Amino acid sequence: MIRLPATVILAALMLLGLVTGGTAHAARSPHAVPPDDVESEDTGLHLLREAAAAGRSRGYSGTQYVTSWGTSGAASEVLEVRNVPGKGLTVRTASSGPSGSVGDAAPSGSVRNADPGTPAGGMSSPSEVMLEVMARNYRVVDAGEGFACGRPARLVNVLRADGTVAARYWIDRDGGPVLRRELMDTKGRVVRAGAFVDLTLDPVVRSAAPALAAGGLDLAELPRMEAEGLRFPRTLPGRLELFAARTVPSGYLYLGYSDGLSVVSVFIQSGMLDEERLQGWHAERRKGHTIWIRDPAGQETIWASGGHVYTVFADAPADMVDAAVAALPHEPVPDLWTRLGRGASRLLSWVNPFG
Repeated sequence: MIRLPATVILAALMLLGLVTGGTAHAARSPHAVPPDDVESEDTGLHLLREAAAAGRSRGYSGTQYVTSWGTSGAASEVLEVRNVPGKGLTVRTASSGPSGSVGDAAPSGSVRNADPGTPAGGMSSPSEVMLEVMARNYRVVDAGEGFACGRPARLVNVLRADGTVAARYWIDRDGGPVLRRELMDTKGRVVRAGAFVDLTLDPVVRSAAPALAAGGLDLAELPRMEAEGLRFPRTLPGRLELFAARTVPSGYLYLGYSDGLSVVSVFIQSGMLDEERLQGWHAERRKGHTIWIRDPAGQETIWASGGHVYTVFADAPADMVDAAVAALPHEPVPDLWTRLGRGASRLLSWVNPFG
């Protein structure tokens, strides 16, 4: 087990620009080549695809620092990761909570298996479906060379239609995974960042078939679900497209939405929300209804509506998460007389259970 001293945490904070609180800038080599503004091809898409495949097929271990900024503050995690080809990615939470501190949202020492193309796996290996969505929504360009985690890297910029940078990826030049990833809002501020603090690559093992960045998230179950009468939006605000949908034996429906860069995961389960058990969450009133939020960056949200409980876990800018949450179903809070009427009905049923 790796024990992270305070100096490592401080280095990670400075790496992601948390100490100064300013906008993080791309680390570029003196000979970095700027993107060709005339070029209309996605010149960086193949680099991302290769890095996504490497993030699944090559063995590696290291420490990652991930942070999100929101209107209420920042939330950070220090993660110890180990990828073993054929077995998958293991993630151990070393610490988490508000920026620079340890919180209760994810207990230190918890270990989980995760897909590297999901928020739980650090989004370092986007699936082929996500790459297709990214190509539809953005221009992906090779932006030259740089450094990350002390290693030489290729820099890939993801551009909006107006030419502003929506995301940056630093890709290991030695055939490794994505070393660093940043998401920017429309004002150029970094709102989500993840980077390796240290990384050890295993020797390359040649396999007969190349690894694909499929990720196992698709819409294969969608026709059956629609035939059973399930209906849900195909898109959410922010050009979020439905790219994954499946029912889980434990009794909930999973929906995954992405614009190619961010992911908003929606879990829907029948029942009522037990608010007394939401320790560590705080309530917010939005347009006449109550939602519960756990982290300062607003990436984890839960609420009840129409006999169902909706839980949202996201790796996305806060404004995108807010818009997606607002677009999902919300049952209005009943007024006083309606609540009194319901209370009276329950009381009568208790008095006369056979009525």
